Amino acid sequence: MQSHYLQRVIRRLFAALPKALLFTQPNWQWLCHYPAVTPTDTLLQKWNTSCWEEYQRWLSKQSLETAADWLLRHQADLHWKNPPRISIVTPVYNTRSEVLYECMLSVRMQTYPYWQWILVDDGSTRPETLALLRSGVCNDPRIQVIFCEKSQGISMATNRAIAEAKGDYVVFLDHDDRLALEALSLIAHEIDANPQVDILYSDRDMLSEDGERYLHLFKPDWSPETLLSGNYIFHLLCYKRDLLNRLGGLRPEYDGSQDYDLILRAAETKPTVLHIAKILYHWRQHSASVALNDSAKEYAFQAGICALNDTLRRRGINGDAQEIPDFWRGTYQLNLAPPDKNTLQIISLNAPQCREQYAAFIAHEISRTERPYIAIISDAITPTTSDTLLRLSAWLMLDDVGLATGKIINTQGALDSIGMVYNQDASLMYPYRNFPQTEPGYRGVTHITRNISAPYPTCVIIRREVWQQLQGFKPTLEGPHALLDFALRALHSGWRSVVVPQCVFIQSGVPFVADAFTKDDTHFKQVWAATLQSGDPYYNPNLAQNSPDMGLDI
Repeated sequence: MQSHYLQRVIRRLFAALPKALLFTQPNWQWLCHYPAVTPTDTLLQKWNTSCWEEYQRWLSKQSLETAADWLLRHQADLHWKNPPRISIVTPVYNTRSEVLYECMLSVRMQTYPYWQWILVDDGSTRPETLALLRSGVCNDPRIQVIFCEKSQGISMATNRAIAEAKGDYVVFLDHDDRLALEALSLIAHEIDANPQVDILYSDRDMLSEDGERYLHLFKPDWSPETLLSGNYIFHLLCYKRDLLNRLGGLRPEYDGSQDYDLILRAAETKPTVLHIAKILYHWRQHSASVALNDSAKEYAFQAGICALNDTLRRRGINGDAQEIPDFWRGTYQLNLAPPDKNTLQIISLNAPQCREQYAAFIAHEISRTERPYIAIISDAITPTTSDTLLRLSAWLMLDDVGLATGKIINTQGALDSIGMVYNQDASLMYPYRNFPQTEPGYRGVTHITRNISAPYPTCVIIRREVWQQLQGFKPTLEGPHALLDFALRALHSGWRSVVVPQCVFIQSGVPFVADAFTKDDTHFKQVWAATLQSGDPYYNPNLAQNSPDMGLDI
């Protein structure tokens, strides 16, 4: 009787609490109104220190700098009505105590309080790891620690955590990394504004062995073909829990690249994906991590190749994956089987046609053929191999890829184009033009196949299906801007463009420059400037406009 009476009293007490303070789950396991761990100014200063001078200037403008800044955001988050419910999952194995402690602090000090954190210890033998997991740092009703008797690997440990998740969304956090203190807040705001979103990801940087921030990675918006060159998303990554369950979680056979395998499979569900263009994750480097030592986990890169090859098989794509030779580990290229040569129609343009009759000449030539792939190429641009155009055409066999262009170099071997970028006023930037072709570029952009908004107008292949759907070029544009306009219309209709650096062309004539075509350039900007005011979706807004080397916007 006393037990039943006590239960009724507890129920009344919980019923009296504001709904925003509880995750409405059976047994009220998630009490979220818990005294926050407040950061000090000293800690915030330490965690916002970079060993790169340029990045330090950027951090000083972008980060939570004081405890007062933190408190303002925390107070706003605390009084949120119907807050999104977020679970964090972290597998732990023999983590150094000082590193794990920082990870724990970065969660306990989140400005957003409505979270659950499940840590699964995967059979650690290190006493300091186990002691910290049993310490008062985890004395928070939102934190659940699960101890496994023996190690089963990162995928199994993570899946165990996912199985305990009660949130509508699940955030992945490694045991030696840190979250930005506003990370969950910004994720929650995006979920609240876009309740149908399936996947969210953010930008990230790295922590040196001394704990300083550097090696920022400012990512493009959702880029399905860029993903085939490597896991550019990685951290911070948040999935809708229902999607994770449908995918069956992580697959142990891909340990080392289990996150990559998961996002590749998720991409096939046609998810709604949002990119938060802010640094919300800090990936720690140490001598045993892939981040610092390429040879530390050779199996991880091999697992990445296996994940890609499995992806090709699932999607019915004829080809195979390999690491890009003599380049950064974990960056891949696909060797796709080219289509039959009779599927490709080549339209060759001379110099006057490029300038004065571009749109009309191409439209006339396309009307004379029924072939599924149409290559538009200047007679001043030469493929470096006899099968270059066919290998480039192979990318148009992928779902939703409508246009493809290659890497263009000049006769001196310097870069001319590896995909162009729109500035906010709809003018074009030409990343790494006149740089040596060995230049890796920011995020490896000169070497990886990736999505772009602006293919090279005189070296591009168009999928006939897209041409027919969009009814060709607009009659208001006569020169190469007709192709730029066509590519943007295709993008807004669900067709993406790619640049494939393994398909190389040599430019012997004058490089394309958009503003050389004065009338069309002016008209194009009038049409597209408002749309592009928020920036090129494949160029991060934290990078400077008109910066050929993709420097920071400071």
